[in-house]
Amino acid sequence: MEFILNTGRTIWQGEAIEAGKDLDLYVKAAAVVYINEEDMEKLGIKEGDNVKVKSEWGEVVVKAKKAIEKNQEGMVFIPMGPWANLLVPPETDSTGMPHLKGYPQFKVTIEKTNEKVLDMKELMKKYYIKRGREKVKSWSIL
Repeated sequence: MEFILNTGRTIWQGEAIEAGKDLDLYVKAAAVVYINEEDMEKLGIKEGDNVKVKSEWGEVVVKAKKAIEKNQEGMVFIPMGPWANLLVPPETDSTGMPHLKGYPQFKVTIEKTNEKVLDMKELMKKYYIKRGREKVKSWSIL
């Protein structure tokens, strides 16, 4: 199923950032996707299931959570952070901040998976450090 991804801050994500990004509290607050209950039923998933979210820029495994406040139809929400960052365009227009909050609209697909949700350390090793090394290897000055 295809959805429009929106991202933003949440009170829980803010609390977890203050406590420490290396804690399980942060993973539980930011490595989640909020989905309307009706869409969860259509996808055959329930709250707490691991799901793979894919966009044209990447993919990531997060926990499915029932939307606290109903999302607009066809929309899902992932709190801002490294999990959401894997799904949005990598260009930052020289700001160092990825495009977030659904502009332009980011289309994603969601499917249930048996893959695990990576914690911060595992996520950085798998995606960000690997990307950084590939980028450095492609620089002509090296």
